[in-house]
Amino acid sequence: MWHGQENGGAFPPTEWELVAKAGGKSDPSRVALSELLRRYWPALRAHLVDYKRVPLDRAEDLLQGFVADKILQRGLLALADRTRGRFRTFLLTALDRYMVSQYRRDTAEKRGAPVGLGDAGQLAVADVTDPASSRAWDEAWARQVIAEAIGRMKRECEAAGRHDLWGIFEDRVVRPALEDRAPAPYGEVLDRYGFLSPSQAANALITARRRFVRILRSVVAEYVDGDEEVEAEIAELRQSLSGRDDRPPA
Repeated sequence: MWHGQENGGAFPPTEWELVAKAGGKSDPSRVALSELLRRYWPALRAHLVDYKRVPLDRAEDLLQGFVADKILQRGLLALADRTRGRFRTFLLTALDRYMVSQYRRDTAEKRGAPVGLGDAGQLAVADVTDPASSRAWDEAWARQVIAEAIGRMKRECEAAGRHDLWGIFEDRVVRPALEDRAPAPYGEVLDRYGFLSPSQAANALITARRRFVRILRSVVAEYVDGDEEVEAEIAELRQSLSGRDDRPPA
């Protein structure tokens, strides 16, 4: 069965090219589908668990059923149309509708709320496509993209022998963000990475930040088109991770 574990692979060249490949029936198509699910699974799961309040084990079951029924058996990906909006919105809407259909089926069978769906079963059908319902999804997607960029940066620094850049970036940016704490003082990391002074360490961090921004832009550019869309997507990623929603109502 499909699952959402990380496999360390890089994002494919473009999102819609990947969707087209994943919708086929050949062995390469199954490889593309595996990569597509690797990318989207964490955000889809977070949407079910964090917003729909579905228990984790039930969320995994729903996702497995969604992939088997809608994607593999019924060819959902063939219905995706790049002229009608982002693929992740299409996928999220399809998942929400699948969840409602499962709720209705379970209700008809048991004449009561389905075991494990919790309050999600009480949502009106119209609610599942409300843009406000995608907040947990947006945050999970943003974290997925950032994690991909961080992983690429680590590999790039290691390949270039720049363990100092990755180290200062990890200690001053990554770990403080993950652990919600203040960055380690420059004085504590000098010997660890071979810096001769706090100013040299600070300059290395500037270089590391610039490298990360470049890598993040390259990741985003793989699923949106053009510089303007890249900038807009990065702004949305920041917005999602800040916990605010400053977008105008739909």
